[in-house]
Amino acid sequence: MAIEQVIVAESTAQGGFLQSLNFLNIRDTTESSAKSSVSTARLDGASTARRPDSQITDEVIDCSIPIFPAEKAGKAAAPDANAAAGARAELLAKHKNKYEAAITEQVASLDSEAEFSVYTRDALNRDAERFPPTRNDKAGTTTYTIEQFGLSDRDLAKGDNTAAPYKRLVTITVPDAAASLKDCKFEYQDRQRIDAQEFNALVAGAQRRQMEQAATADAEHRVPRAEDMAFFTHGIRTAGVSSDFYSLALQLTNGHSVINVDWQSTPPSEQKVGLAEAYKLECQGAAQSYPKFEKALDDAVRLVGSDRTIMIAFSHGAMFDTRYLQHRKDAGSPVVGQVIFSHPDVKVSTLPQPDKDGKIDEGNRFFSCVAKKTHVIGSPSDWALLGAAVNDCEPSKSEDPVERARHHSRQMEIHSRLGSGAPICRNLVAGSGGTYVMETIPKDKRDFTKHFINMSGITGLINGERTLKVANQGASAEK
Repeated sequence: MAIEQVIVAESTAQGGFLQSLNFLNIRDTTESSAKSSVSTARLDGASTARRPDSQITDEVIDCSIPIFPAEKAGKAAAPDANAAAGARAELLAKHKNKYEAAITEQVASLDSEAEFSVYTRDALNRDAERFPPTRNDKAGTTTYTIEQFGLSDRDLAKGDNTAAPYKRLVTITVPDAAASLKDCKFEYQDRQRIDAQEFNALVAGAQRRQMEQAATADAEHRVPRAEDMAFFTHGIRTAGVSSDFYSLALQLTNGHSVINVDWQSTPPSEQKVGLAEAYKLECQGAAQSYPKFEKALDDAVRLVGSDRTIMIAFSHGAMFDTRYLQHRKDAGSPVVGQVIFSHPDVKVSTLPQPDKDGKIDEGNRFFSCVAKKTHVIGSPSDWALLGAAVNDCEPSKSEDPVERARHHSRQMEIHSRLGSGAPICRNLVAGSGGTYVMETIPKDKRDFTKHFINMSGITGLINGERTLKVANQGASAEK
């Protein structure tokens, strides 16, 4: 992974076209540099964020432990959708339990991004004082129990317009030789609706326990900023139990307790329309769900502490979170600690646009106004986001092939998603005060769309700063 951080420099007057922006000094990531270094122009909120005349500066930051150890650069292979669909059908046919099939599918889709981290041990034991682990010496396994919790607008009573808190138990059976979530067995029980008082107690208890664990952990396993908690918002076409699993996977890899933000999405197994229509309906559904979460999220962030809040969103969940963060900005709420958008399905037009001189007013730099630190992870190999942009393009009325090509190029720029890795996306994220993270796909990643949540990478962004050292530009070894 290459992380490219930028500060806004004084832009030359090249008109208002987004492609002329000079916010970002983009450099290609070679296979060797992807493993050993992070190319960056440091974003310093205390000095550069308020100085539009500042110039872009570059540093090379060496990672003693690469954020993505298994990644390699390379061209994306053409997707084999038929093969993937056949494998999925074969997998689901083997499982009849109402949760087992969905979870088995999620676990089977994991690759190297789900490897255990140094924080997994304590995360598995987060609820051990209430649910002691059980040992099976004959099988060589240990089973842990975790009580997850979150907010959801699924199955609300008629007339109820507020997302309700819930909890659910999950057991994780871990073989002695396990090195990844992929090696584990997950068994979910039904969700239970709870009241605000119990939800608040669960949040406070999780925060307390992870701080206690950090206080007694050795240096290698101690989670940084142990008071921080995360909120996770899923993308489209996601079942409730799948959203819980994604939240759990993030929690078990980055070590911070995760509150699931589960808006009412419809999984593919329950949809009776084509993909394009399903996408449209799901986006509409997310917009309809959002108002039900606003107050509940305000209360939960206040309970955790805004500066202790990490907001993680995947795909269209980033659009959901963008709307919520805009609400916080408009309300004058304190900034949150960190925002991480993974492969965000957010149109470039959503962010404030630069003026005719290529500048964004300081008060409109969205990410600077809502979070202390923001990372946007994207990849030009993401077929799902490319398809979403193509689907939104309006056809050209010209019969001239050259003009048709120009029209399509303009349309793709207008409808480009922030997670697509295109220069326009990097520029806008940088101009809004965020850090763009170019993700090369792990070599073993089998998801043909390359649209996935990289738990390992997110762990590095949340907890990895202690592994970074500033070095002279071009250095290949730690200084």
